[in-house]
Amino acid sequence: MKKVLICVALALALTLPIAVGIARMPGIDTWFASGAGYEFFAPLFKGLDSVGGENNTDIIVATLFVVSFLVSLMLAVVSLAMVSHLRRTHRR
Repeated sequence: MKKVLICVALALALTLPIAVGIARMPGIDTWFASGAGYEFFAPLFKGLDSVGGENNTDIIVATLFVVSFLVSLMLAVVSLAMVSHLRRTHRR
């Protein structure tokens, strides 16, 4: 249980920096400016019954935060596994 809480806390701490990194990736602005980004999110807009404007932006930002949390959770799990493996090898 302690390792799960550590992973979740680390993932929550890394969510915002990773979200900023994803948002500033080269090509994201042009992807949305060309309309391809909005076409990519169109099924999600329809599924959530969005009418456009700010609702679409809120859905995109929420998706960005969910993806960044999942990425940071994977990084936290991998880093915790590496640290615990290194601690086990140094104890022997």
